[in-house]
Amino acid sequence: MSSTQHIDDFLTMYNKLDRANLSLLANIYHQDVVFIDPLHRIDGLSALTKYFSNLYENLDAGRFEMKKVLQQDNTVSLYWTMYFSHSKIKAGKEVSFDGNSYLEYQDGKVIFHRDYFNAADMLYQHIPVLGGLINLVKKRATA
Repeated sequence: MSSTQHIDDFLTMYNKLDRANLSLLANIYHQDVVFIDPLHRIDGLSALTKYFSNLYENLDAGRFEMKKVLQQDNTVSLYWTMYFSHSKIKAGKEVSFDGNSYLEYQDGKVIFHRDYFNAADMLYQHIPVLGGLINLVKKRATA
């Protein structure tokens, strides 16, 4: 399987993923995967599957739009926009934010996955009161 095929499989899986088909994670991730984002560090496929199970509990919809893919040897950097709706965020209306993922492959599967994104764009600024405070801080920082 080519590196391009790995990337295509990864992107296809993420755009199909929902609470009913979390078994797809095992097709992409190594048993010993380390997954890091601004809010979590998760070690191992079973812990990652549990994390996604909790994540998708209230997720109404989610999809990724790829902006750019950079690849070298067994590493890939993906630049994306995520669109999602969650019953507890912004009254279930769609939210979008930009981010990127750094992936390392071993034995044809992702062994290391690190996401970079602004947690305020994803979550915090959509929470009543807290969102207003974040926007105020942003305005003052650029004034």
